[in-house]
Amino acid sequence: MRVALVTGATKNIGYAIASALARGGTAVAVNGRDAAAVQDAVRRLEAEGATAAPAVGSIAGEEGVQAVVDAAVQRLGPVDVLVNNAGLRAHGPLATMALEDWSAVLDTVLTGSFLTTRAVLPGMCERGWGRVVNIAGVSGQKGAADRAPVVAAKSGLIGLTKATAHEAAPSGVTANAISPGLIDTQRSQSLGDAAVARAHYAHMAAQVPLQRQGSPAEVASLCAFLCSEDAGFITGQVYGINGGALM
Repeated sequence: MRVALVTGATKNIGYAIASALARGGTAVAVNGRDAAAVQDAVRRLEAEGATAAPAVGSIAGEEGVQAVVDAAVQRLGPVDVLVNNAGLRAHGPLATMALEDWSAVLDTVLTGSFLTTRAVLPGMCERGWGRVVNIAGVSGQKGAADRAPVVAAKSGLIGLTKATAHEAAPSGVTANAISPGLIDTQRSQSLGDAAVARAHYAHMAAQVPLQRQGSPAEVASLCAFLCSEDAGFITGQVYGINGGALM
């Protein structure tokens, strides 16, 4: 049985990816910073028939990443599949963005993905098989106002993907990025005034050529394919899943 580590896997896209991988027969280590949320996600996956284990901790630093990877390996075995999904947002004009907000996003999204990849890639290469999938974002490809750290981190994640793909290819290990656009992660129900948020996201969805938001399950299906045996000749690619918002 292959073993996957999915960061930021307690809800939304991360949980959907963990569930999709589990349905394909992969054991999944669930990462998140909130221990209770991680345990809840593990219980939900096990209720679906999955083999799952908690890997609690922040990936924004070397010690945290080592603890997360050690937990995954101790409970499930060496990591064959890594999905870097953990994210953090900071909004506001570039001219007034606080350095600590910038650093927090970059530390989690970009440096965290570097650290997790560095931790598991040697083992994948030694075994001659592995999959790394980085969840980037359309803002990293076309930019966005008032989101400089997110744009920079996601753009950097695409570059990290290509660098990883080049280095790992001789060992049969692949690395790809998925770049979601407007995905329904229930933000319309969790951000401020629900009615205002729903109207905002309905307006945004109307600007998408397919005129709707995508679903976490749609992102997860693509990720599961890229992590499968069938995707062995695909590496260094960036897959947009954005309803045509970026063509």
